[in-house]
Amino acid sequence: MVLSNQVSKILLAASLAGSTLLLFAPQASAQSTTISIAGGWQTNGINNPLPQANGNIIDTGLSYAPLAWYKYTGNYDFWPVLAKSWKISRDGNTVTVTINPKAKWSNGSSVTAQDVYTTFEMQFIDGNAESWGLTGMRIINPMTIVFYKDPQFLYNKSMLLQQILNNNIILPAKNYASLLPSASLIFKTVKASNGNPKAKATITANNVLTQWQKKLDGYNFQDTSVLLYDGPWSFVRSTSAEELYQKNSYYVYANNIKAQQVMKLNQTSNDVTWRALENGQVDYAAVSFSPPVFKTVMSVHQNHFVAAPQSTGMSLLFNENTYPFTMVQVRQALAYMIDRPSVTKIGEPIETPSVKIPDGMTEVANQQWLSSTQRSSLNPYTYNPQKGTKLLLSVGFKKTANGWVMPNGNPFTMNIAAPTFSDWDAGIQAIASELTQQGIKTNADVMDSTIFYSTNGAGSGKFPVATRWWGGWNVYPSNTYNQIFFIDNNYSVSNSGQIQKQTGPNALNMPTAILVPKFGWVYPQKLTVAIEGNLSARAQNQAIYQLAKGYNYWLPALPIWNQLAGRTYSSQNWSWPNFKNDPSLLNMFTYQNPVVVFQSLGLMQPK
Repeated sequence: MVLSNQVSKILLAASLAGSTLLLFAPQASAQSTTISIAGGWQTNGINNPLPQANGNIIDTGLSYAPLAWYKYTGNYDFWPVLAKSWKISRDGNTVTVTINPKAKWSNGSSVTAQDVYTTFEMQFIDGNAESWGLTGMRIINPMTIVFYKDPQFLYNKSMLLQQILNNNIILPAKNYASLLPSASLIFKTVKASNGNPKAKATITANNVLTQWQKKLDGYNFQDTSVLLYDGPWSFVRSTSAEELYQKNSYYVYANNIKAQQVMKLNQTSNDVTWRALENGQVDYAAVSFSPPVFKTVMSVHQNHFVAAPQSTGMSLLFNENTYPFTMVQVRQALAYMIDRPSVTKIGEPIETPSVKIPDGMTEVANQQWLSSTQRSSLNPYTYNPQKGTKLLLSVGFKKTANGWVMPNGNPFTMNIAAPTFSDWDAGIQAIASELTQQGIKTNADVMDSTIFYSTNGAGSGKFPVATRWWGGWNVYPSNTYNQIFFIDNNYSVSNSGQIQKQTGPNALNMPTAILVPKFGWVYPQKLTVAIEGNLSARAQNQAIYQLAKGYNYWLPALPIWNQLAGRTYSSQNWSWPNFKNDPSLLNMFTYQNPVVVFQSLGLMQPK
């Protein structure tokens, strides 16, 4: 499955004179200053751009902006948006942000530190800010604000900057301040909510925060004319079929914005978007394709497909409580006996890469965090059934006319459990066929997704082998290694970095130390905790390299392919930048709306 952005499952229809007609924006003509994109929203929703709001219909990516956009190419690589500058202290405990004096709201008033303060007050009420270790904020002057992090809280500089600068749109204090209690009461209540979980005062504080959150999330600005916007386009109107946005002439990069309007089409299903692309009615869409439709769509209206990398994909997770997956040689043998490129072509037939080096990180992350010398020292486990056979024989397996027999005398058979994802199911069917042909009788055990995940999925310890998302959904390595060495291994780490073994099922049963031949000991939990803190660049690289070596040798899971973000754009009406050789621009197809970023940077022109 090539993933698209969140798409609402609602019929795209507008009732007109008793009939139901599909509505699309008219095909743009030469020098059009309207750009059409496919998206989705809840047609009976509310007008509340707060990201946590229930059923908000306003596209916050079009109408609001963060302090900066993260490029996803390095620790501190950002494009400034509403912020003019920022500085993080050497110890990583304070972040000072200065607002760009050119940043304005749609009524011409300045974006100020108070707007930023109000925005993050709502994150404290929701509990998000505390999950990054924030303890408070202080306005230095109308254009400068300082954020404070708990010195004992394990959260490195790069991740903290991403949360503050990139991950939160800035909302107007004028619209939201009246919905909030006083700042002193907010922080007093937040502090009380972190007390003894069983104490009455703690329970009361959490109940109060929940009530405040419900009020904020459910608020409906019925008169949208009162809303202010700091992004490139202001919300104008919405129907069940389309939304209209008008250029915000006060936007900080307004001079670069060439699209006077954005027409957003309600992408209720892939079929609807396919037809719009075939008819030349959409300039940009996040949508997946079947191979026949893909060929048709790409042959008309100068449509192009972008396979943007994501920090995840499909893997096989091995239950190390279950014989014979207790043996590292067996896991390594399977890595050699599964033809990852062939399996990927079956499961993901449209431009999806198989995993080159199974070390827990995606290829993009590998290139970002490891040197070429370090990458070359890792085992790619290139398809080689002979090497797999040799490994199985080395630990007492026997190959017979009826297939492989384990050292205990029983036939070597496998069941691979998987939820009902069509691409994953096709992939594991291909794996099962390959291994069966090589003498390991393998069954693809596909089950309803609800049943699979109700038992905690692959991490439940109930399946010998199961499919699992891998990669941590982030380019920073701590996410992927935290998933495999902590979450799936049934360990936890406190906010201060204390490692604890949890009770309950443990699918991996991994050791806390791995002896990698010709390399040395690797301590996966300790190293994962270390990279979540603030290390020097050299120490960070060495820790990540050790984690990659440990994973690559031990193979607690075998990544098969790297999931992609399938995006389609048309160059019929607009010129697009050359993003293929610029990872920072390519990443915007995955992590941002590229239309917003490219227009803001002055990289798109009407034809």
